[in-house]
Amino acid sequence: SSILAQAHYGVTWSAAAQGTGIGVLVSLLFSVVPLMQVRFIKPSLLLRDETTRRRTDWTGMAVMVAVTAALVAITAWQAASLKVGIVVCIGFAVLAAVLMLAGRALVALIAPLARSRSFPLRHAVLHLSRPGNQTRVILLAVGLGAFFIVGVRSLQASLLSEFSIQSVANSPDLFLLDIQKGQADDMRAFLGDPSHGAAEFRLIPVLRARVVGVSGQETNLDGVDDVRQSDTALGREFTLTYRDHLEANERVVAGAFWNSPSTEPEVSVEKQMAARAHLHVGDIMRFDILGRTVSPRIASIVDVEWRESWNGGFVFVFRPGVLDQAPGMFVAPLKGPSGPAARARFQHDLAERFPNVSVIDFHEVLETVRDVMSKVTFAITVVGGLVLFSGGLILVGAVAMTKFQRVYEAAVFKTLGANTRTIARMLLIEYGVLGSLAGLIGSLGAVVLTWGVSRWALEIPWRVFAGEHIAGVLLTAVLVGVIGVASSLDVLRNK
Repeated sequence: SSILAQAHYGVTWSAAAQGTGIGVLVSLLFSVVPLMQVRFIKPSLLLRDETTRRRTDWTGMAVMVAVTAALVAITAWQAASLKVGIVVCIGFAVLAAVLMLAGRALVALIAPLARSRSFPLRHAVLHLSRPGNQTRVILLAVGLGAFFIVGVRSLQASLLSEFSIQSVANSPDLFLLDIQKGQADDMRAFLGDPSHGAAEFRLIPVLRARVVGVSGQETNLDGVDDVRQSDTALGREFTLTYRDHLEANERVVAGAFWNSPSTEPEVSVEKQMAARAHLHVGDIMRFDILGRTVSPRIASIVDVEWRESWNGGFVFVFRPGVLDQAPGMFVAPLKGPSGPAARARFQHDLAERFPNVSVIDFHEVLETVRDVMSKVTFAITVVGGLVLFSGGLILVGAVAMTKFQRVYEAAVFKTLGANTRTIARMLLIEYGVLGSLAGLIGSLGAVVLTWGVSRWALEIPWRVFAGEHIAGVLLTAVLVGVIGVASSLDVLRNK
């Protein structure tokens, strides 16, 4: 059974108290800074206009610094990483500043549309810049919501892509080791017999070797001692192979890969090893293979996708022709028969026919890992759904803040002859523009967030999922438009 299947699910009092406490604490932290301005309000403002010049508010600045530190601490606590907490808080702060500036830029950019002949368009534009407008409020609330939602979805996709198990129909789940060269033809005949139920097998020649020297542009190692004392990771023993083609999970990044045998020794080096050992195309390496020294020239540097290592997972690949007659053995990855009885019968027949061949069965391991990954995927999806729901509540709250002002304006428009459909179009244009801009900026901010978290916190490859970001912008625009109009039904119904 899987690890997650043995877990117990439920809500504990400690988790509920922690969630409630965090919610109250965050609300207080975000409200304390604007509430500090209450100190400067005088009763005499009710009687006359006073424009006194205010001195530097050192207390307010200290409170702002303390609030920022507290928010970073809460984020770091929840993420169990100070690095993640700092990255997320900086991302939110920068995005908030960008959204504030975008609100001003939007008002200036669409100002000429205020002279449009279309009444709904003209007044939608005017609403964005009128006194007491909600442009900055909605951009900030919705933009941060879109930033968080798209960022979480992108990180979810990156994590699932990074830790996913490639489970294609014919992926190998049995590995045969120590197949001798004299057994290769008999093994091919055995695996090719339909009665045994094996499928998609390959025999891969392998040899054990050590690097005993390098003569290159940057790296020069003369002898075994130099190799072992260097920090190039070349001091261990390697398993290598030879073939005349690239596998599906390999891509040449420098030089050229061969397509035919040759008597001149050449080798292809995996990209990460080449970078760590400072190897380049044209360098000469020396290998000790079963007591014989072979000095191949590096012909290519290859990028290997290790998650698909059954296609090819070797640091060094030789060109055929030099090592063909060297003593070695074969390994055979294959798709075994389906069903426990058929797999047991296959392994029994194999042991009788080839007693020296070792069998590694990964079927149960892969099934367990796939089961765990499916449950993790479901858990992340549930969290993503809760985040989407929270974003909708944020938007409803932002619209509700100016509801009473909208009721008053709608009454004025209807008194002057506007009908409900005209006011609805006006609201839809206004909220659609705000939603599109908020979604665009939030999505761009999510790109930066996922890069920072992937690069510095999770240490996984950074990936951009264009579909997630495009869908985020479109859905934000649609949701803001629909929720904005739906939340303004009282505005439309008032006479």
